Amino acid sequence: MYINSINYFRGIAIILIVFGHSLGITNFSYSSIIGNTIFNLTLGGTSLFVFISGFLFHHIFYENFEFKRFIIKKNKNVLFPYLILSTIPILYLLLKVSINGLLSLNASFPFYEKLSSFAILRHYLTGVPGFVGYWYIPFIMIVFAISPIFIMFIKLNMKTKTLIVFFMLICSVFMHRGTDENIFSVFQNVIYFTPVYLLGMILSEKKDIVYSKFIGKDYYLLIFGFSLALLQVFIGKIGNYHKDPFFFNGFDLMIIQKIILCLFFMIFLHRFENSKNKLLDIIAANSFGIFFLHGIFIRIIFEIKEMLDFSFLSNSFAIYLLIALLVFSLSLITTVFIKRIFPNYSRYLVGS
Repeated sequence: MYINSINYFRGIAIILIVFGHSLGITNFSYSSIIGNTIFNLTLGGTSLFVFISGFLFHHIFYENFEFKRFIIKKNKNVLFPYLILSTIPILYLLLKVSINGLLSLNASFPFYEKLSSFAILRHYLTGVPGFVGYWYIPFIMIVFAISPIFIMFIKLNMKTKTLIVFFMLICSVFMHRGTDENIFSVFQNVIYFTPVYLLGMILSEKKDIVYSKFIGKDYYLLIFGFSLALLQVFIGKIGNYHKDPFFFNGFDLMIIQKIILCLFFMIFLHRFENSKNKLLDIIAANSFGIFFLHGIFIRIIFEIKEMLDFSFLSNSFAIYLLIALLVFSLSLITTVFIKRIFPNYSRYLVGS
């Protein structure tokens, strides 16, 4: 059941996610056409994770699928560490609101109003403010919860499946990703990313055909993906597309670009099926721990900067690279350390 290339794909995906999330903390922004193109290629790495999840859902779980066993495992390995690691920053933010409220007792905005305005449920559903990436867990848990629907999807004929994916992709292109401020954005994101998840399942089912048809042609996919990222720059779209669902704000090219890149990585990495890269193996094996922890380390760096009233040199690629590597390394090392100290409980704590 093990596919080495998909394991490497997971390692590359988490690297892109961490490096994309590290841009803001380093005061770095690309200022050239090529730079902004790379920026568009770097951001949106969540789609890679979603594609891999769909691929593995078909590859590992479909044949002997049992919903109760499946959802219990996902609650243990995904939801439980999310609740633990989300509660820590939520308590921190709650304490911060409380302190600020107490300091402004004589102001026009009393303490009890500040405290009552702290939307704990919304933070659990949309992700904790200031802790990047945490929105992904409520979204993917809803996807796991409706997995019987995906089992029915897999059983459909290929023509029907293709039509469903095409229709949902059209919806995604017009709807865009949700905003953090909207508590219903988690459901919007489920609809938005579903075609990527479905494509992962289809390409798992037809992987042998895909590998044979696209062998030696994977670089055309990379050029196509790069061209879409470049087109985004020329039409003034930098980064991910976010909006409320029911008003028009252009076409979301990011999801198309990322689907092309998913297909590229799937085919390109297949040539390494029988090779071993120890570093990528380690990164892939600890990818969920890295995902859960990297937002915390980014937040710690942010708080240190605020406390010291310090800013990095603006637009220094060297500083960005160093900080991104630091965040990634700390997340990986901490995950490995927790696994060593708590071998029987690490999945409950950091998901790895």
